[in-house]
Amino acid sequence: MQMLNRILSLASDVLGAVAMLFLAFLMFGITLDVAVRALTGSPISGVFEFTELALVMIVFMGAGWAQRNGAHIRVTVLTERLSRASRARVAGLAWAIGALALLLLAFPATNEAIYSISILEFRWGYVKIPIWWTKASLAIGLWFACIQMAIQAVQTFFFGEPDNHSNAESGTT
Repeated sequence: MQMLNRILSLASDVLGAVAMLFLAFLMFGITLDVAVRALTGSPISGVFEFTELALVMIVFMGAGWAQRNGAHIRVTVLTERLSRASRARVAGLAWAIGALALLLLAFPATNEAIYSISILEFRWGYVKIPIWWTKASLAIGLWFACIQMAIQAVQTFFFGEPDNHSNAESGTT
């Protein structure tokens, strides 16, 4: 189980780093675009279109990273009143439902990504931007998050909730 957790941790770190690169682009690209627009009166071609794609990458590549570190928002008003064992079962069930929801999204996203890659899909804005790679990344992100949540469900249900999630819930990191 420890080896599986290390693999998931490494994969979420890699995907999280990709998400952070796109976040850096958003910060610097939009700032530069605003400055150029203020100076010249016209935007940098393609920044708006690439920003749309960057937002997709940040969400779907960063989801596993946030989940692993307990950085997502959780409402615990009901579960904090349960015993530790009951809380683990409820949390495990919630992770399983989340994994199922992601699985239901991953299948059509994968089919769409396969089609998009097969036609090398792009969209026009001010510039021609290929989008097939973001559709593939979206599918990869969904599959990774699904697998990660399914494993989290099993671990939480049978072995109790890890400390990093309990600390994130209580706000004491």
